[in-house]
Amino acid sequence: MKHSRIAALLLAASISLPAAAESVAVVNGVAIDKSELDNAVANVVQSSGGKQQDTPELREQLKTSLINRQVILQEASRRGLDKQPAFVKRMDEVRAELLRDALFADIADKAAIGDAQIKARYDQLAAQFAGTKDIHAYQITLASQADAEKVIAQLKKGGKFEDLAKTRSVDPNAKQTGGDMGWGNMARMDPALATALKAIPKGQISSKPYQSSYGWHVFKVADVRDAQVPPLEQLKPQLGRQLQEEAIAKAVEDLRAKSKIQ
Repeated sequence: MKHSRIAALLLAASISLPAAAESVAVVNGVAIDKSELDNAVANVVQSSGGKQQDTPELREQLKTSLINRQVILQEASRRGLDKQPAFVKRMDEVRAELLRDALFADIADKAAIGDAQIKARYDQLAAQFAGTKDIHAYQITLASQADAEKVIAQLKKGGKFEDLAKTRSVDPNAKQTGGDMGWGNMARMDPALATALKAIPKGQISSKPYQSSYGWHVFKVADVRDAQVPPLEQLKPQLGRQLQEEAIAKAVEDLRAKSKIQ
């Protein structure tokens, strides 16, 4: 009778207590849970885009990495490195950054930016572009007005714009792009730049240099078209992030207004 009662108590205990986590290794008494290895495997598989599969070989490699990490962490703690002022300061900084990111994520989540808000922002954007022009231009950036005028003279004599952009432009990107500026909307440019580009006929070059804070520019207008707004689905992620960032900025502004700042 006594034995059966003890057995019943043990059975009850085994039912009520949570099951011990399964470990894949124990390093100086510290267990590495299987869930930790599972997460590491999942991260590698996901980041590889499916090229890397969950295999025994991969698990063994990651298990070795987890063991090495634990050995390193234990030794660093044994040496008291986690108590050094520089380390403590850095940990405080990292904690502050993580807390900030957590707050921003919480604000963005509670803002609950939905399809209706994104569509409204898209409609505003489309209205801003309505009736405007896009321009595809090339540029050669020079250090002085005299240099820019020399380039214009070379172009008038038949010099190839892209070649001169690669060899004469002070913009390092021009060596790869040939001075290609891509498409830009004239209504969203600096008004002085838009005016300068508008004065150049399609397929022609600047008649005189244009000065900016970056130097002196010689332009070539490759094409002009009615403004084109990308479809909603293409801009949806960008607009969603923009609305979230605005919600975060507004929340921070409200917090400052409520705070006692001396």
